[in-house]
Amino acid sequence: MLAGTGSRPRPFAPDKILGHKDRVQEWMRTGRSRPVTYELDMTNVCNHRCPGCFGFYPERDAAAMSLERAQSVILQIRDLGGRGLTFTGGGDPLVNPATPGAVEYAAGLGLDVGFITNAQSLRPETADLLLRRCVWIRVSLDAATPEMFRLTHGMGPEAFAAVLENVRGLVRRKRELGSAVTVGVGFLTSRETAPDVFAFAALGRELGVDYAQYRPLLRQIGRPEIDHSDGDVLREMLRGRDAFSSGDYRVVCSEHKYRLIAEGKTERSYGKCYGQHFAAVVAADGKMYVCCHMRGVERYALGDLSAETLEGVWNSERRQAVVRSVDFRDCPPLCRCDSFNGILWDLKRGERRLEDAPDEGEWEHRNFI
Repeated sequence: MLAGTGSRPRPFAPDKILGHKDRVQEWMRTGRSRPVTYELDMTNVCNHRCPGCFGFYPERDAAAMSLERAQSVILQIRDLGGRGLTFTGGGDPLVNPATPGAVEYAAGLGLDVGFITNAQSLRPETADLLLRRCVWIRVSLDAATPEMFRLTHGMGPEAFAAVLENVRGLVRRKRELGSAVTVGVGFLTSRETAPDVFAFAALGRELGVDYAQYRPLLRQIGRPEIDHSDGDVLREMLRGRDAFSSGDYRVVCSEHKYRLIAEGKTERSYGKCYGQHFAAVVAADGKMYVCCHMRGVERYALGDLSAETLEGVWNSERRQAVVRSVDFRDCPPLCRCDSFNGILWDLKRGERRLEDAPDEGEWEHRNFI
């Protein structure tokens, strides 16, 4: 993990799955597990126009989840043993006016809540709610300059300035409230975004957030591979870390993924996707998908919560058939489940022993695998 010097909690640790030995044991014993982490899309509508977005576009599907429907889904998540719930997209969750109430409800049920937004629609009263009820908040920024923001988000300089001001306001209010919420900014890297990598680390520090996170931009199903051939990306991230990580500010990424990209070694080390047993996705129209990369892909739909219960979908033959049908040719390299897929593969094959894993690790936000 690329971060500052010293031993610190790791919010993006690849072995965080081992923090849930009970669920791993359940899976090893029965071949299935109840999910630890859920993603919930409150809407497919967004106020940005990111060309590389994994979500839906309004012209394709403008679904939005009502507060009543969201509360029903969230209660079922809690009752099925969910531990962490991320509000994400799809579209931007703040476009849906029902989202703040859904966040309040989820936190009130005892779920750890994470929140991902572009912050364009972040109002002071909503910021206060998120700072009181969430464990972490990440702003998808993906730029350090207005020019790059236009490329990555399809928005002009006025929107970029407004987002930055909203992030500053969020940080300022966090300090006023004494909130323990972790606030970060995210940056998706590719050859096209390489020029802003170093400056993004500097911008995060100037904004006062807790961390700046880099992740490789991943292709959508049916689209060409993303060009990650620019070797400057890892070098510039390391330079940004060394220059700006200190005190309460961290520059972080999955360094092992970037080294594999740089070395051209992105082949999977495992033969099956086991990670989808531990992480679940609910789209704004109520459909569940095998993973976040397959949102909107009908052959990877597990079921529909507008007609079925969560437990029914999760234990259905339909889900088992979809799980068996996962074709890695449809999947991006270094996908969301890649790191813990390798761990689970080794456990399943007896090349690693679960009892040898520590009961505690330097895991931050352990309920978000």
